[in-house]
Amino acid sequence: MSELIRNRHGSGAFRRRLRLVAPDSGTVVVGLEDDMHHYEAALTHDGERITGVAAAGPRMPWAPCSGALDQLQALVGCPLTTTATEVFAWTEVRQQCTHLYDAAVLGVVHAARGQTGTRQYDATVPDWDQPPFDAWIERDGVEVYRWQMATTLKIESPEPFAGRPLKGGFVHWCEQTFDPDGAEAAWVLQRTTWLSGARRSELEDCDDAVESGLAPGVCWTSQPERYHIAFRRRGTLRDHGPSSDKMLADMTERWPQLRST
Repeated sequence: MSELIRNRHGSGAFRRRLRLVAPDSGTVVVGLEDDMHHYEAALTHDGERITGVAAAGPRMPWAPCSGALDQLQALVGCPLTTTATEVFAWTEVRQQCTHLYDAAVLGVVHAARGQTGTRQYDATVPDWDQPPFDAWIERDGVEVYRWQMATTLKIESPEPFAGRPLKGGFVHWCEQTFDPDGAEAAWVLQRTTWLSGARRSELEDCDDAVESGLAPGVCWTSQPERYHIAFRRRGTLRDHGPSSDKMLADMTERWPQLRST
């Protein structure tokens, strides 16, 4: 393993990119990429419900993660809504890949907006040693939020986020506090900030998910029947710390419907 991957913390930032593309009035293609993950999905809909799902995992951290691609079929029939918590409630989230499902939830919400075109989120948490530290998110190149974090899981400023923990009903609080676009950006930044500490972990040195510290029962891979056979898929780690230029750069190679957009 290269020293670039082994010692990536300090080389820049933890970055997560989410791209939502509606090439026509009945399709949304979503992509999510960060250092540890790269997932994509295409959702079809009839204007009221999801009618079809296809998923891809170009980079998945653990051996059982590939099984979660088919699990996303549980979204078929889900009503279109701009409220993310309604999509999360549609199926048992712990039987899904957390990261793929997050992307798919955004896809359902994007379909509910009824617009064609592209929306892209870029969330950034610079490498840090001690709080406080900043975390911010851009939508289509324009900054939406910038938080100063008091600890790894608690926002210090600005209002109305001050004092708000990142766990314990954060998404629901966002939906009660902001319009749908504002709530969406906030929970994408929440997920990114919460995961940013993973840049300190040398995942390529782990033999399995148990060794990595992944909590049991929280996702498809960590369910009891898979947790102890969740072996590391080595060679899947990337360092996007210095630049986001390569993130989701090859989405059109997997989804022909995007090639005309």
